[in-house]
Amino acid sequence: MNDVAIDFSKVHQIQVFGITIMEPSTVITSLMMTVICIYAFFQLNKLGRAHRMYKQIQYFFLFMAIATAIGGVLGHGFLYLTGQRGKIPGWFASMIAVALFERAAIWHIKPLLQKRGGVFLGWLNYVELAIFFVLAFVTLNFVVVEVHAFYGLFLMLFFIEIYVYKRRKDPGSVNIFIATFMGALAAGLHALKFSFGPWFNYNDISHIAMAASIWYYYQGARNMTYYGEESIVPQEVIESESER
Repeated sequence: MNDVAIDFSKVHQIQVFGITIMEPSTVITSLMMTVICIYAFFQLNKLGRAHRMYKQIQYFFLFMAIATAIGGVLGHGFLYLTGQRGKIPGWFASMIAVALFERAAIWHIKPLLQKRGGVFLGWLNYVELAIFFVLAFVTLNFVVVEVHAFYGLFLMLFFIEIYVYKRRKDPGSVNIFIATFMGALAAGLHALKFSFGPWFNYNDISHIAMAASIWYYYQGARNMTYYGEESIVPQEVIESESER
């Protein structure tokens, strides 16, 4: 495996009770995303929706909470102890999270496709995750995780929801469109390395945009309707329709 040499003396850091924490602002913004994910997970759990589409979305937030917590603490705060390999658990959790939401989207579109199309998308989801796992482990390069997120959230999820919205005008799809825009904004700011300085850099700024994206994914999860043989319409959607 390739490893990356890092000059830790050039990374901003603080001392807390004699413990060195690197990139503290990035740790904070990462944990901010963790809090939103945990909130979304428990709120969706309260709704008691048993269908796999809803459960897979719910566990997207759980794995994203794990990813952002590990990424913030080990991948940034204590990187000097763990090295690049310390980032791998967070990367894998992130890729599992993306694959779960992607799979939920496949359930969303499945009733609107021929059976063969749904089966193909389901197998593609498994193969894709396996390939990106191997690439991330071998290369130790965060670009692999970013490409997987782009594929899963921008190509698969976004375009699936466009199709669903065109067919059914699903209100959850609209929230996912907004989430996709915020995610694209986060990726753009990160790629451009737009920063206000070391204490509020491109990682922190992109994390704030990602936090907004996660919030809209949560809203989308609350409002998505399942269109199978026994259609499941979220109560929020029913109440919204009755108010019109």
